[in-house]
Amino acid sequence: MKENMSLDGLTRKRIYLFRHGEVNYMPSGKVVADPNLVDLTDKGLLQAKLIDENTKNIYFERILSSGLPRTLQTGAHMAERRGIEIEAYPELREYQWDPKSFRDNDVKKFGYLFENSKSKNAIGGIEEADDFFNRVTNQLEKILQEDWSQIAIILHGAVNAAIMCWLSDIDISLASKFDQDHAALNIIDIDTKENGEIIRKSIRRYNIPPDLSDIDSDIKSSWESTASKIIKFNESAS
Repeated sequence: MKENMSLDGLTRKRIYLFRHGEVNYMPSGKVVADPNLVDLTDKGLLQAKLIDENTKNIYFERILSSGLPRTLQTGAHMAERRGIEIEAYPELREYQWDPKSFRDNDVKKFGYLFENSKSKNAIGGIEEADDFFNRVTNQLEKILQEDWSQIAIILHGAVNAAIMCWLSDIDISLASKFDQDHAALNIIDIDTKENGEIIRKSIRRYNIPPDLSDIDSDIKSSWESTASKIIKFNESAS
């Protein structure tokens, strides 16, 4: 196992944190019944190949995911290249929301995640923002106690934003600051003592797109784009 150390002698654990590739929550012209079960689009499958090529010379001891199909599909090529299995950590699944709730709620609020103090109701969630943040960060801290030096983790837009809030020591209500492109790569370093105590958390790279020939960003965030599509569908169905 390759061991990384900080200048002051702490154990440095490095995470290559990805968001899954592109998905479509309205593949048949209506919002899916269960967002947990969506697959990558053709573009998302291409993004999975691109991130594999981009990271082919990077050492991963392990590849972790939430276990949802889109994360497994995103990591498939990287896992195959290294001859390892993708491990599933269900507590790292995406924020849970009910598409049917958008019939009665202001869908625009979905574009800004947890800004509203009553965000669960505002964005059609079925879990409180604080509960979501705690399940993600508690699981991450448990993973940090395991024996490894460099790993890849493939997760979700809101989950990665929650992790960025944790890294930055800010509240989950500020999560919309951390938009993630599909299949984007982030690199984070965590320095710990021998007993596992976390001393510092660093964001080394943020939101690197899978296609390095196109580094511009859309004007709308990924959450605004999803909300816009749902609004358009609702208007056409009414």
